[in-house]
Order: sequence, then C-alpha cells, then structure tokens
Amino acid sequence: MDELIQRLASQLGIDPSLAKTASEKAMSMIKDNAGDDLFGQIADKIPGASDAAASGAAAQPAGGGGMLGKLAGMASSALGGSAGGGIELGAALSESGLEADKVGGFVQMVVEFIKEKVGDEVLEQLLAKFPMLKTLIG
Repeated sequence: MDELIQRLASQLGIDPSLAKTASEKAMSMIKDNAGDDLFGQIADKIPGASDAAASGAAAQPAGGGGMLGKLAGMASSALGGSAGGGIELGAALSESGLEADKVGGFVQMVVEFIKEKVGDEVLEQLLAKFPMLKTLIG
C-alpha cells in the first residue's frame, strides 16, 4: 500500500496522510463489494491491503460523519447494488478529505494499481462485482 500511497500523493498533489486515509477507505469499500475470496486474491498481491481495508472500515470521516454519507447511503438504498456502491465510494472519499475534483483521478489510479498488481482477470472480476468503479473513472 505504501507504493500506492506515494503515487497518489505525488500524482494528485495531495498530502500523503490524505492519500493513506482515502486509500484505506477505498480498500474497505472494494473489500465490501468484492467479497472475501476475490479481495483475498487482491490482498495476496498488494501488501497491506487487508490492514488498509480494516483501517478504512473503522475510520470515522474527517468531517465527523455527516450529511454527505447519510445522503449517499439513502441514494445507495434507493438505487441498490453497485450503483449505490459507487455513490457511497465517492462520498466516502470526499468525507475522508479528498476534494471532489480529485475523486475520479484517485479511483482511476487505484484501479490501475490493482490491475498492475493482480492482472486483467482479477480486475475484470472486481469490476463485475463493483461496476461503478468504471463510472467513477470516466
């Protein structure tokens, strides 16, 4: 995860602590959507991914929780499944302190990093379970 955090910080021009917090939140949501077996394949190839997902699941939003997360949760329930998951991921990243205009680039870099580490086949399985990742990267 350190490699990903360094890339995110340098390429997006964000503080490394923000890159760490946002990547933990992203890994947590990826794990939630991918399921244990698929996430296990990802975690086997990305050192620290399991710990990051656990930290992201336990973390409180930078703003203390708030309306954005509640609205995303309501939208997620209304839309259901993967559509709602994408909204929740965007909201979670924003609540972690990531500026809205950087969310797309952030998600794209995370997806590219996962592809680099686990290959096309595992990435395609992930995108099948969490298709809103494609939408967030444009």
